[in-house]
Amino acid sequence: MKKKIALSIAGSDSSGGAGVQADLKAFAALDIHGVTAITCITAQNTKHVKTIYKLPTKIVEDQIDTILDDMHPSAAKTGMLYDKDIVNVVAKKIKQYDLKTVVDPVMAATSGDVLSKQDLTVAIKSKLTPKAYIITPNVYEASRLTGMEINTPDDVKKACKELYKIGPKYVLIKGGHLEGKYVQDTLFDGKKFTVFSLPIISNKKAHGSGCTLSALITGLISLGKSPEEAIGKAKHILWAMLHYGYIPGMGADVLNHSLDVTKEISSPFLANERFTTWLELKTSVDKLLSFLSKEYVPEVGLNMGYALPNAKELKDVCAIDGRIVKTKDRPIRCGRLDFGVSEHIASIILAAMDVDRSNRCAINIKYSEENLQKCKKTGLSISSFDRTHESKNVNSTMEWGTGEAIKRYGAVPDIIYDKGGIGKEPMIRVLGVNPKEVLSKVRATVDAKVKK
Repeated sequence: MKKKIALSIAGSDSSGGAGVQADLKAFAALDIHGVTAITCITAQNTKHVKTIYKLPTKIVEDQIDTILDDMHPSAAKTGMLYDKDIVNVVAKKIKQYDLKTVVDPVMAATSGDVLSKQDLTVAIKSKLTPKAYIITPNVYEASRLTGMEINTPDDVKKACKELYKIGPKYVLIKGGHLEGKYVQDTLFDGKKFTVFSLPIISNKKAHGSGCTLSALITGLISLGKSPEEAIGKAKHILWAMLHYGYIPGMGADVLNHSLDVTKEISSPFLANERFTTWLELKTSVDKLLSFLSKEYVPEVGLNMGYALPNAKELKDVCAIDGRIVKTKDRPIRCGRLDFGVSEHIASIILAAMDVDRSNRCAINIKYSEENLQKCKKTGLSISSFDRTHESKNVNSTMEWGTGEAIKRYGAVPDIIYDKGGIGKEPMIRVLGVNPKEVLSKVRATVDAKVKK
C-alpha cells in the first residue's frame, strides 16, 4: 500500500496542540504519511510557552537531508523557524530538493507568546517567501512582513499584492483576526482574488488552528488538489475540527483532529456536501433557539432535520442527536448535530423527498389548536393524517403518515399535523426545501396573531 508523503518543518509543541504534533495529526486525518524536521523544542501548555530550545542548524539540515535521501514528499510546509539561521538552512533545502512548500510564517502562539527572534521577519521575507508555493500568514504576520496596517478586507488585498511581488506563486492571508461574523481568508494568484468565508465560532480560540490549516492545505496539495480546492476543503475541515474541539487543560481549547468528516476526503464532493448540509442546519437551529418559546416545544422534544440532495436512507439525513427540550426559562438543544441519528425526523423528510426531491428539511413543533390556527393564519398549505387509519403492517408511522398527508393534499404541503393516538402525542410538522425556508415558516407561525 502506497501513501502520499508530506513533510513538516516546524517546532515541537509539548502540549500536543500545535507544531509538528498538530501537523502529523492533520496529515494522518487525510491518510497521508507525515514526516518531520524539528526546528525547536518548546516547553508549553494550553496557557503559555515557558521555554524554547532552538536545535542546532546542522541537526535541522540533517533531518531534512536524511528524509529526502529515503523518501519523496509530494509537498512540504514550514511552521515555527524561530530565527534567520534556521530560515537560511530551510530555504537552501527547499531550493535543493525543489520542494513544493507551504510557508506558514509562525511568529506567535495562540497564547500571545512570541515564537521568534527579531531577525525572523526579514529572513522569511527575503529568503523563504520567494521560494514558497503558498505563503499563509495571518493578519498580524502579514502586517509584519509588509509593514502595512491591516484592518479591513481592502487592506488584506493590498497586502496580498505586496507579498505576491516578493515571489510566491500564491498568497493566502487568513482573516481570523479581523472583526466580523465571518472568517474571510483571501487568496491571491497574481491575477484574481478568491475569498473563502465561514462563520466565526464564538468563544473559540483554538490552539494550533493556524498550524493545522497550513498542514491540511499541504496534505491536500500532496494529494493533487489545486490551491483553490485545497484551501476550500482545508477550511471546511478545520471549521469542523474547531467546532468539535475540546479543552485538555486550563487554557485554550484544541482542535479535534479525529472527526469522521476528515475521513471522507477520498470523496471531496461528498465531504463538502455533508459539511454544507450540517452547517446550514446548525445555523438555523441556533437561530431557532434565539426566538422560539417553550410553548412550541412538544413534550417529547423538538427535532429538525436536513437531508443530503440525493438522500435515500437514515444515514443521509442530518438532525439533532437528542432533542430541543423545554427548561424552566427557555428551550435548549441537548445533543450535537450528526447524520443518521433521528429515525423519526428522517422518515418524514424521506417520505416527502419520494414525492418532491427538493423538500429536504422538516421540524416538529408542539400541537395545539392555537398553534394550528396560527399555521392557517399565515396562509401555509396544510394537510393531516389520522393514526386510527394506520395498518398493522406499517413499518414506520411517520413515513406512512407523511405519505398519506401528501396524497390527500396532492403535493408536499408546508404543514402536516396529526391529533395523536393512544400513547402518542399530537404533533405539527413544518416542511420545506432547506432549513432557512423551514425556519421562516416557523417564525411566521410564531409571529401570527389569532383570537384566543
